[in-house]
Amino acid sequence: MEVNGERLYSDDSGGPCPDRYSAVARGMAYLHKPIIVMVMGSLMSAAGGLLSLLQSWGVTEASTSVASACLSIGLMFVVMGLVWIPILKEKQRRKRFSQAV
Repeated sequence: MEVNGERLYSDDSGGPCPDRYSAVARGMAYLHKPIIVMVMGSLMSAAGGLLSLLQSWGVTEASTSVASACLSIGLMFVVMGLVWIPILKEKQRRKRFSQAV
């Protein structure tokens, strides 16, 4: 079925569903930014940990400050993402409450 050149997807009941995301995906879509921040922070802290491990084994001549900076900045991003999630959940809860009143 096509409407205005856009294809509509149907759900199990046979009725058209205008978007391709489930209700859970739409409900959790506001969390994509903090999740991305946490993933990037964990990758950066893993790189810092790997650099410090390689340096302790004598494999690389990387500076100690580079490994420490990667590790600390990565952990800072992970913590920022972890703090950001409850803030967004509270904001969405207040928004739903104000719309219901």
